[in-house]
Amino acid sequence: MRLGIDFGTTHTSVAAVDRGNYPIVSFQTPAGDVQEWYPSLIAFHGKQRLFGLEAAAQLNQPQWSFLRSFKRLLSTAAPESALQIGDERVTLLEILTEFLCQLRRDLNARSNLRVKSAGAPSAMIGVPANANSNQRFLTLEAFRRAGFDVLGMINEPSAAGIEYAFHYRKSAVPRKEYMAVYDLGGGTFDASVIRMTDRYHEVMTSSGLSQLGGDDFDQILADMVERRLGKETPIDGVDRCHLLDECREKKESLHPNTRKLVIDLGCIGDMAGEVVLSTSDFYEGCRPLIKQTMDALATAMVRAMDDAAGGRALSTIYLVGGSSDFPIVARTLREHYGSRVHKSPYPHAAAAIGLAIAADTEAGYVLKERFTRHFGVWRETDGGKVIAFDPIFPKDTLLPAADDPSLMRTLRYQPAHNIGHFRYVECSELKAESQPYGETMPWDEIFFPFDPALCHDARLERIPVVRMPGVHDQIIEELYSCDAHGIIEVTIANRTAGYQRSYRLRRTFQREG
Repeated sequence: MRLGIDFGTTHTSVAAVDRGNYPIVSFQTPAGDVQEWYPSLIAFHGKQRLFGLEAAAQLNQPQWSFLRSFKRLLSTAAPESALQIGDERVTLLEILTEFLCQLRRDLNARSNLRVKSAGAPSAMIGVPANANSNQRFLTLEAFRRAGFDVLGMINEPSAAGIEYAFHYRKSAVPRKEYMAVYDLGGGTFDASVIRMTDRYHEVMTSSGLSQLGGDDFDQILADMVERRLGKETPIDGVDRCHLLDECREKKESLHPNTRKLVIDLGCIGDMAGEVVLSTSDFYEGCRPLIKQTMDALATAMVRAMDDAAGGRALSTIYLVGGSSDFPIVARTLREHYGSRVHKSPYPHAAAAIGLAIAADTEAGYVLKERFTRHFGVWRETDGGKVIAFDPIFPKDTLLPAADDPSLMRTLRYQPAHNIGHFRYVECSELKAESQPYGETMPWDEIFFPFDPALCHDARLERIPVVRMPGVHDQIIEELYSCDAHGIIEVTIANRTAGYQRSYRLRRTFQREG
């Protein structure tokens, strides 16, 4: 059994490979209803935790608390990051693994899959295009620990591009076409420009926002309700969660001709009645966020225009993601780009379908991804007077295919200090003089002993970094590798003294030799 799995902020979508077709997998809830998504939800009470369908079944039970949209936490988390869940403190990796274990069980017990799997199901998995190395590693590792045979990991908008090509394969699509994918999910936004030649797809560039999605529109609507109720009616805790659920349901029920929203206050404790709001006021409150997505899309399109004639030949803007059904989104895009805007017939599952197609070896699609952020290190220049950012893997660097060797970069030098203090950064953009800006993710700081006398000291951060002429005869080598998933490993070695240390993702993977 081969699957495409799009782990989403509010909903997780799954598509299956079935003899050249890629049906969306549906799930049966404990109440007997059938739905084409799996809730990305955790319920907890004391030390007990429930996930997915079982968690959603507890939404009206007052003794249960809930963790929603936990995918959003991955963008700022390290592998050792922990959360207080009920009476226990658990790492985010453990929580994600438990969620995916339950998803795997429910795929066998509560889905319409034609073929059930006693062994490890094979899956192509998705990740936001602007995900940093931590998020990619956490996602990949959690799927593996949950018992999935991970075939590969593809950026979600790239997967949606494959779904587009498959859906329109029999129409009059040009043999060579440039398209932009506008992917607005529950918690993230991505824009990618893709060059397609038959079944060969190459990502030209990507841009995105790791903390913007449908959840934020729900918050805006809930804030409008609270303002209407006034300060004398405070809403917090569990009541706030129920209000957000009600706002999400009403937002998702909107269609282009809706003129008002009626929020049922019965969802909040002992309250009764309703709050009526105009959709025009709601849309106006959401416009600043939508403008941010439009700016990110424009950034990607302009960058693609600088590469050959990519942007100039851009024929399609493909609208996908669970939040793309929000009417003001499509309206705003069409105001700017007119008839070039096409909405996926399966907006909430486009990425999952594309992932399933990519998992099918007989489909014949080839995808070349690019590094979606700048990775580098701060270095001292001008005798230590200036701190400058040194990009090691620039954004839009072409990534290797799954079976190809990792990208490598090696630096050799003779040190001037007793200890190397490495401050690595991933960022979405660089401004003048190669300074990071936009979304920036610092790694934990790494200290490496240039002085061989310190190579066994475990607390280098407590030792002052000083110039030491005696270490100038040591040869230091920095070796950087980036694999097909965009995950980076760093090895720093003293070649003269014969010792090295390797780091992946905030010092959680460390070897000495």
